[in-house]
Amino acid sequence: MIFLVENCFHWLGFHIINRLLDNGYQVDGMDDLDTDKKEHLSMFVGRNELFRHITSRERNTDYDISIQVDECKLVLEKEHPITIKLPLIFGEWMPMNQKGLYVQNEFMRFDSKQFLTNAVYVKDVLESLQQLIDSSDLPRVLEVRSCYSRPMNHKKLENSIYIRNNRPIQERISIVKKHYEKYENFYTRFNRQ
Repeated sequence: MIFLVENCFHWLGFHIINRLLDNGYQVDGMDDLDTDKKEHLSMFVGRNELFRHITSRERNTDYDISIQVDECKLVLEKEHPITIKLPLIFGEWMPMNQKGLYVQNEFMRFDSKQFLTNAVYVKDVLESLQQLIDSSDLPRVLEVRSCYSRPMNHKKLENSIYIRNNRPIQERISIVKKHYEKYENFYTRFNRQ
């Protein structure tokens, strides 16, 4: 099975292609290497024989995954597009510092109620994404949320997926902070781009 991942060197796209490659899938990644961050992340996967960086859309893949960064959603396309509205996702390489993260250029502290209620670690979200890829009958729009956020009365439950962090959120925050400490000079440079 071959995947096309658009915006593959966005921090979330990077996690998606890593997950797919770790599971033995072939991945065509499409993105411009127009920032130091994207260039840096491309070096982690560029030599994997299952990965191919392309600069223009080639339609020879089984699945297309498009990351629409400004709208916090994925579009998974096989026979028809499925829009997956994402929760607040956090993980390595995202714009952040020791105290919190940047979500659409707004700073959010790790200890804030909004973060603790709505945030889901990126690898927990990607486990669910794998299940969605393997599913055959999905609605056109799915909303993925943290299991700690309350369901909204106007949402159709059959169009919602609630994810729990597989480990305590403080443990996941600690992992992300340690990664930040290890690569602080890259984060500092990337956050300015």
